[in-house]
Amino acid sequence: MRLFPPVWATNRQAYGDDVVGGERVRKDDTVTVSPWVTHRDPALWERPEVFDPERFTPERSATRAEYAYFPFGGGPRRCIGNQFAMMEAQLILAMTAQLFRLKPVPGHPVEPDPILTLRPRHGIVMTLHSRAR
Repeated sequence: MRLFPPVWATNRQAYGDDVVGGERVRKDDTVTVSPWVTHRDPALWERPEVFDPERFTPERSATRAEYAYFPFGGGPRRCIGNQFAMMEAQLILAMTAQLFRLKPVPGHPVEPDPILTLRPRHGIVMTLHSRAR
């Protein structure tokens, strides 16, 4: 969700004049915000390209800026389905991992396809290996 957020960029309208990253933004300007870019910012994330689930422990999250992590947007425009999507993903992963070990197919390309939502351009091809009980 951090490295590959469901929506990689979206537009917002500025409520008032401001300066962002040294650039002047005027009221009603359209501004693009990108979880893809923000979630990889080394000013916000130590070793941003590394998958490290421990970075979300309460201790390590305590000092993180409020919108350093926003895979479903934020504020009043946050995706209405965000909690359902996270619960569904965790349940599917837990149920699948109980029964199978998943291994990526060697040589199958995995690259993002940034249309409206971010998805794998060639799909994700895996082999399932039974976890015999």
